[in-house]
Amino acid sequence: MGLIRKFESAMQGAIEGSFGRVFRTRLQPVELARKLERAMEDHLTITSDRRIAPNVYDVYLSSKDYAQFEPNARSQAQQLSEALIRVARDRRYTLTTRPLIRFHEDARLVTGQVRIETQRLEPQTAEGDTPGGKPMGDETQAMSPVELRELEQEINRAASQPSTSNMPPAWLTLYRPVRGQPLRLDRPIVHLGRHLSNDIVVNDRRVSRYHAEIRFEHGQFFLYDLGSTNGVRVNGVPIRQAVPLRNNDIISMGSHEFIFQRR
Repeated sequence: MGLIRKFESAMQGAIEGSFGRVFRTRLQPVELARKLERAMEDHLTITSDRRIAPNVYDVYLSSKDYAQFEPNARSQAQQLSEALIRVARDRRYTLTTRPLIRFHEDARLVTGQVRIETQRLEPQTAEGDTPGGKPMGDETQAMSPVELRELEQEINRAASQPSTSNMPPAWLTLYRPVRGQPLRLDRPIVHLGRHLSNDIVVNDRRVSRYHAEIRFEHGQFFLYDLGSTNGVRVNGVPIRQAVPLRNNDIISMGSHEFIFQRR
């Protein structure tokens, strides 16, 4: 953190502390979200090609603020974690894991004051390992008629729901190694990869951090390989350039397979 930024932080802390002592206003979640965002930005690790954000945030609150947050600590932490992921995605910061937020009581703080300590810890286990430690097979497997019929029924039910998107209805559904729920593609660009900032996170060590993306262009959905290490396959065929997606195409990356469907 630069000298000017340190000065600004010190001044802001002094002002916030003074207001906390005089007015005793309770801390609001939106204020805490801003403070966590500032803590993320102030403690980035800068490398030649990445800006790595902390993934552990210990939040120290006054007794009154802690009593306010503690009953719903789990849901509050989850919402604040989601907010940090959005910040990292927008600013292209790297997060090695989902942000962990922990609340602590500090009787030395007055109402409205917050102290945030950050650290960056590496994941304890390898990403993409399956139960039992055996990697999933790489082969693309065909969907059975029964599986396809069930999935089409789910898509039809989803299509009956109102949508604010101007794009034609389309879905991406994970069906290997486990069955997922159909995900509506309601934005022009959908990012897929191992990094938590992607729209679709693929927890597989053979999937690159930013592996692929689906773009809606000229009335058609296209699949792009973003220079991934292990490539992307459509219906078992590796792609070398942008490929238009057709209904019931199978997209494979690592051990994960998705089915693309469009109405």
